[in-house]
Amino acid sequence: MEYVAGTILTLEGFVEGYVGFEDGVIVEVERGQPPSCIAKGIVTPTLINTHTHVADLRIPVDLSLSLEELVAPPDGLKHRMLRSMSSKDLCDTFREASELMFQRGVSAFADFRESGIDGSRLLCQGEWGGAHPVVMGRPSELRFDREEMDTLLSLVDGVGISSISDWDYPELMDVADITHHRGKMFALHASERIHEDIDLILDLKPDYLVHMTMATDSDLEACADRGVPVVVCPRSNLFFGREPPLARMLDAGITIALGTDNAMISLPDVLTEMEFAGRILRQQGHGRVDPVLRMVIENGRKILKLNEPIGIQPGSPCDLLVIGPRRGEAVTDLVLRSASANPLLVIKGNKTRREPR
Repeated sequence: MEYVAGTILTLEGFVEGYVGFEDGVIVEVERGQPPSCIAKGIVTPTLINTHTHVADLRIPVDLSLSLEELVAPPDGLKHRMLRSMSSKDLCDTFREASELMFQRGVSAFADFRESGIDGSRLLCQGEWGGAHPVVMGRPSELRFDREEMDTLLSLVDGVGISSISDWDYPELMDVADITHHRGKMFALHASERIHEDIDLILDLKPDYLVHMTMATDSDLEACADRGVPVVVCPRSNLFFGREPPLARMLDAGITIALGTDNAMISLPDVLTEMEFAGRILRQQGHGRVDPVLRMVIENGRKILKLNEPIGIQPGSPCDLLVIGPRRGEAVTDLVLRSASANPLLVIKGNKTRREPR
């Protein structure tokens, strides 16, 4: 049996004690001191990155370009460069991003995977060695093709669309309908660079939305009323001069998760994303930062339907992240003071990563 100790996030909240585990299963969660200890600090489940475009990691950023010129399909800079990348280059990029995320405490990430069937197949079928991908594929072109969608949906966990502004709406409705019919998740970017019609967006019955930086209060209330979560990506939004309305989303009762978005703008580093989210919440007048911790542990798992325990408990699969202590209160240490160093230990199933001493 091996042990980690410190301030532990259990189903009842944070407690002081230790966790014992062996053979990929948590055996003990106890107060007091363990017989031995391989890492000591703040102990939580691993983190979830609920929105990425990891293939962008190899794309250089042209700071002169607008959001639309950089990322809008079909001819934004990133899409032109992705079309020029070989399968080997893409796979090397996926592996690098997956390993980087696991090193930083992330066990799963949702990727809005471009390049149609071929792009999704590469990410679905590879062994990346780090964080596990939840693949949100998309058609190769901005149109509905039933044969393509049948093949795509046999591969992916869901479909992730750019935005309603890029599509002919009836074609997009067909994409959403077949996705729901096949029991897969459907999500899309919404009101990111311009304000978009929330009724048209919600009529697509999305499982979740991404961004909503240009949303009105009534848009947010509509999402809350329909139980539609929103994934926000603060660093990416700020890069383009937009601030995610986190406090207004919380006030409206929306379930929020965090993503890191385009990897050429922001590395897929959720610890850093947490700090940005916490500071934005404070700037927007919200008195606490504990909602940020729920965004990356609880809400990401729920939105992506990962069906995993939220707190650390005996009998559950081994899913542990140990952050070095900062000698403050656990939540503020995690959210505001954990981005500067790698976690001491990351364990997910049979994958383990220990920070060299």
